[in-house]
Amino acid sequence: MRKMLGMILMLLLLSACGNSAANSGKGEVPELLEVKLTGPEQVEKNESVIVKAAVTYGDTPVDDADEVQFEVWKDGDKDNSKMIQPKKENKGVYELHTAFKKDGLYIIQVHVTAKQQHNMPKTNIHVGDVKKESSSTEEETSHH
Repeated sequence: MRKMLGMILMLLLLSACGNSAANSGKGEVPELLEVKLTGPEQVEKNESVIVKAAVTYGDTPVDDADEVQFEVWKDGDKDNSKMIQPKKENKGVYELHTAFKKDGLYIIQVHVTAKQQHNMPKTNIHVGDVKKESSSTEEETSHH
């Protein structure tokens, strides 16, 4: 009987210790992977364009992202999008260098995976003689 009581008491103590250790990290809020896209809103055909993606985790620039790719397509033609590797700059900044051959509204979406998070914001660029109309994709951000 004493052995049984001792074992039950020991189990209770061990399980209580296990619960407090598991709860110790619950108060922490994880940092978010943030991506800020910047670039021109309007350009001419064949003009050199630079679009920058500034990647941060909390307040820290991310220089070692697992993946950074820019996806570019003409509005209404996402099936023919192109994935482009950026040029890595310093302090978490990745750059897309491109030019557009035809007039139109183009959507640029950057896909960033880092710190076990994925972020894919979009921006629009009006090329040539195009009216600035709202696209359904204008300035959207998507966190996963």
